[in-house]
Amino acid sequence: MKIRSISIHTFTLATVLAGAWGVAAQAQEAQSARGYFFPALIPSYFDKEHFLEDISMERCELSNGYQSWCYRLKVKSNPVEVGPFCPETINDIGGVYPYDGATNPGLRVLKRDLFEDMEADGYDIVDDDGAIRFIMIKTGEIPNLDPDLSYCIEVEPDNELQLSYMIPVFSWHAQESTPMDDASKIVGLSLIGMPINGLPPSVANGIPGAPTGTGSMPALDACGGHINEGFYHSHIFPETINEIYARHHIGDVRCEAVYPKGSGDLVAYAMDGFPIYTHLESNGATPTNLDECNGHFGPTIHYPTGMYHYHSSSAEDVNIPRCLKGVMAKQQLIVE
Repeated sequence: MKIRSISIHTFTLATVLAGAWGVAAQAQEAQSARGYFFPALIPSYFDKEHFLEDISMERCELSNGYQSWCYRLKVKSNPVEVGPFCPETINDIGGVYPYDGATNPGLRVLKRDLFEDMEADGYDIVDDDGAIRFIMIKTGEIPNLDPDLSYCIEVEPDNELQLSYMIPVFSWHAQESTPMDDASKIVGLSLIGMPINGLPPSVANGIPGAPTGTGSMPALDACGGHINEGFYHSHIFPETINEIYARHHIGDVRCEAVYPKGSGDLVAYAMDGFPIYTHLESNGATPTNLDECNGHFGPTIHYPTGMYHYHSSSAEDVNIPRCLKGVMAKQQLIVE
């Protein structure tokens, strides 16, 4: 996939950056002891195919209460071909899900052996005719479901939605890391304009706030994403998910909608503005001195003088950073 530039007029950029430095100067001294204070996100690294307009900058409030500048990245709600998610019967093959039940936990393909393991674990997800208990939810709908049964869940897409992600122009470390331990948390935005969210709901513990009991799952497709509230987002980096399948000798599914990336490739920018790379350095080496968020400071191809950056996890199937180190926008997502 060719990375194409999204233009920001030079005069406008220089003017806004100058203003942003003035606005942010009050915080620079206080933040300098905790990290880096300079532009990290480079707009030209994004592929604008799935963007609705050029990346722009506007005033915003940050999570620490400071007024600053943020990039507005406005993208399509469903940028790639998605699915399949839930299989119709126990004999069919659907997407995948990180199963955390007692029997054979791990990233599993939605097919017979998983559903038999779920039944053995006490989750009633297959009816007497061998059909998978399935529910399609409309955005905003609260379905009336039997809490004693388990369901494979899908959500209808809304292709009319327009999503604007707000990412600070200037990145620096916050006083405390922000956990990405919930599906509603936004990790970042991939270079093709696809959002990456936090950990998907637990099958064993149930979906928070959902009218279902334990054992239900909002199915992921082969690229590790699904639709919720009308728009598609991923919980596993789709650019690297085929490597995970190969590691587990999974051959039933493969991510075809997103071009894969290799050693040292930039895959996304986190919501704090810091870049996210694949699980290896550009020379194929394993990253060292990673912190609790799977990040460290060092040079990359895109930042030869050094930049704090994250790596996707090489040890976890859901390979997103488990936390973010930087300050984020107070309002990270605007849905229109």
